[in-house]
Amino acid sequence: MSLRLALPALRAVPRTAPKSFAPKQYHSFSTTATARTATVASAGAGAVPAMTVRQASSGGSRAGPSFSRRWGTRLAFALALPTAFLVGALYPPQLVLIFNPRYSPPPPTADSKHGKSLMEETERELQELFVVAKMRNKEEWYETRPYQRFDPNKIHNSLTAGSLRGPGKLAVPPIAFAKHDETQALVVLHLGRALCGHDGIVHGGLLATVFDETLARNALMNIPSHIGVTANLNINYRSPCMADQFVVVRTQLEHKQGRKVNVSATMETLDGERIAEASALFIEPKWAQFLQSSGVTEALGAPSPNSIAAEEHQV
Repeated sequence: MSLRLALPALRAVPRTAPKSFAPKQYHSFSTTATARTATVASAGAGAVPAMTVRQASSGGSRAGPSFSRRWGTRLAFALALPTAFLVGALYPPQLVLIFNPRYSPPPPTADSKHGKSLMEETERELQELFVVAKMRNKEEWYETRPYQRFDPNKIHNSLTAGSLRGPGKLAVPPIAFAKHDETQALVVLHLGRALCGHDGIVHGGLLATVFDETLARNALMNIPSHIGVTANLNINYRSPCMADQFVVVRTQLEHKQGRKVNVSATMETLDGERIAEASALFIEPKWAQFLQSSGVTEALGAPSPNSIAAEEHQV
């Protein structure tokens, strides 16, 4: 067949593209968190992607929580800062009080109305302490108040019962609990703001005086004449003792032989934080038999009848 005869035959064939080349519609979806859009690619060259109503609404909802979170965070910071400042001002940490102690006016006199009111308030707080209520429920211990029955004509010559007694100092007599066998004692007392070395911190020498007094009571109650002198006193200071707080002193009889008695003690806050610890040796002087011990026992706090009976039995 010639080429001229074949051309009409080719024109008779329909001009249809193979099935494999037929245009298709493709649907592509983006699953990323930043752009969730669905596009439709049509066969035409001018097809434009479209956003569905659902996708538009979801985009608007994403902006809402992000905006709320930003403002919620700002509001939280705005409330946290003044709250932290207020709490810190009312209950400042110990380090802040050391470098920037609170202002305290001079203490009133013990005879003034305000002074008596402060002393009564301190006494009420002392009686309501948990440690005091707990010790009162122990049958093997007795309670006493050192210096409470001290001779008023001699009280002005006493350091702890006279000179240091009053508002802002040793406002009220301490409460002492002792075992009937006089092997242990526990003393609770208040240390006022007027007893400081560094402002706001109780003077270390005052703490030494408290140790000397409390250790002496435990030691002298184990000496037949109840008269003794401090031979030595060793103190280890562990942490600053902040003023205007109650402290607990626990004493322990370590050893006694003849006229010598060894005792030890610890001083703690009401929360149990160790302030200091001490040990001491007390000796009964050779001339003690020529002295009357009635004033000493009044200063120490009268022991219970059970303690006196136990002491007489040992003698």
